Amino acid sequence: MSGETAGQARYPIRAVSRLTGIAIDTLRAWERRYGAVAPTRDDRGRMYTDADVARLKLLNGAVEQGHSIGRLSGLSNEQLRDLCGPAGTVATSAAGPLRQIPIDTTALFSALRTYDAIGIDHELSRLAAVLPPLDLLQDVLMPVLTRVGDDWHSGRTRIAQEHLISSTMRNLLGAFLRIHARRAAPMRLMFATPSGERHEIATLGAAMLAASAGLGVSYLGADLPAREILDSIEPAGAQVVVLGLTTAASDKARERELRTIVGELPDAVELWAGGRGAEHHASTIKPRGVIVSDYHAYQQELVRIGGHVA
Repeated sequence: MSGETAGQARYPIRAVSRLTGIAIDTLRAWERRYGAVAPTRDDRGRMYTDADVARLKLLNGAVEQGHSIGRLSGLSNEQLRDLCGPAGTVATSAAGPLRQIPIDTTALFSALRTYDAIGIDHELSRLAAVLPPLDLLQDVLMPVLTRVGDDWHSGRTRIAQEHLISSTMRNLLGAFLRIHARRAAPMRLMFATPSGERHEIATLGAAMLAASAGLGVSYLGADLPAREILDSIEPAGAQVVVLGLTTAASDKARERELRTIVGELPDAVELWAGGRGAEHHASTIKPRGVIVSDYHAYQQELVRIGGHVA
């Protein structure tokens, strides 16, 4: 079991309860009576690894199917997956929910083709009203931007249309930030993209998710020099700096900017980086920060520091 429990312990019990859907009292009972997982302890109390969270999701899924925790606790993760059968209920739960029916964006693209700003705004607002923030981002906004970008490269969309839909998305996400803005919050995150990174929608979306999760947000915008980011941390009261890195191409100037941020970031402040370019700069970022691979992984980080699932 050592391979399944390896990893850095970084989730407190309240965060694990939110991530798994298991009540705190139940978590304690499962550990004390059945040894379901073995969290470490520090001055903050129980601390769990990503592997612990994944195993608890498997256990909870099997319990929900009618199996007893006493029987399940001695099984390996692979045995738990086999026990739950080919439907994949537990595996899906552990990896995050999957949308079965694609979101219909036909009306949105019809409005974009005719530069119908009101129609675009109406469709995006309608979808925002019925979808949770995470689904809005990963099932609508990001796929639409990707398709528009692909269409522009192939000559099917004009750059003016890309600007039109980006500006409408920016207004929508900004409205979310205003609605969920909190001065008094358990944690405050500061968002920016470094110099040369002009695409900000994904980073603005990450800020919207944090605000929706009940956390404090300072959104600085795109294309910001390292010195401006560093000098803003203390007056903003930020405990986490989130950088959006959309460009995967090699750039020595951007590498220097990242090295400056990593080298001078206060010890008490966490660094998170996301986007296509984050992994490209992993050797610079990982010694000091966390690379979040997608919005699900990012939401787990939000829960870890005290946010709720939006």
